[in-house]
Amino acid sequence: MKFVVNNLCVWVAPEQQIAELSHLDHPDLDLSWVAPMQRRRLSPFMKMALHTMHQAQGEHQQLAVNFSSRHGDLPKTAQLLHSLVEQEPLSPTAFGLSVHNAATGLFSIIAKNKAPMNAIAGDQDSIISAMIDGFARVQSGVEQQILVAHAESVLPDEYLPFSDEQQIAHSVSFILSKVQVDKPYFELTKLPESEHSQSDSCLPLSLQLAAALASKGSQSLLTHQQSAWMLQYHGG
Repeated sequence: MKFVVNNLCVWVAPEQQIAELSHLDHPDLDLSWVAPMQRRRLSPFMKMALHTMHQAQGEHQQLAVNFSSRHGDLPKTAQLLHSLVEQEPLSPTAFGLSVHNAATGLFSIIAKNKAPMNAIAGDQDSIISAMIDGFARVQSGVEQQILVAHAESVLPDEYLPFSDEQQIAHSVSFILSKVQVDKPYFELTKLPESEHSQSDSCLPLSLQLAAALASKGSQSLLTHQQSAWMLQYHGG
């Protein structure tokens, strides 16, 4: 699929900065646009997701959103499970903010964005799934452009033995739109599964993608244990 990317925003936890994204600015989380009372209720996962979505949205007030996450706000979900085990009452607010579409719901309310919003989980290919759905909507004319957003927290301790990629708290957002004549664009192609493989120490695909989008290299291989993708940049 061929597409244009604008307003790329990447946030990585300060203590987890990676060499592949060292050339990007990593400003502090900016949630000044969120009311203080709401801001205090937000988890670290929600803060970084809202930060990059707001930065990527820019001046576009009504912009459709495809939000993806492999695990969602799993730290918050784990806390709720601990409360159940201890037979403690669950906080309705905490439960409401733990569901997979909570980030898009809050973004819609706080940013007063009434455009359609999806929340997607597609395992290690979650951000690719969000892009494919967004691409289909843009190509069909349902949307002129779409905000693709992704966020991932470090797994809680109980789940770390099952980790199959580097654990880095991060969020990535950008605007995806149609290719214009004689303008630069990206092309993403799925490779045969037998051609490439990765160890369980690989970067999350979302960060591999962000690094490739930022560098605009002619070819970037994006891989994990289950699939491989080739991202090409055509500079026009």
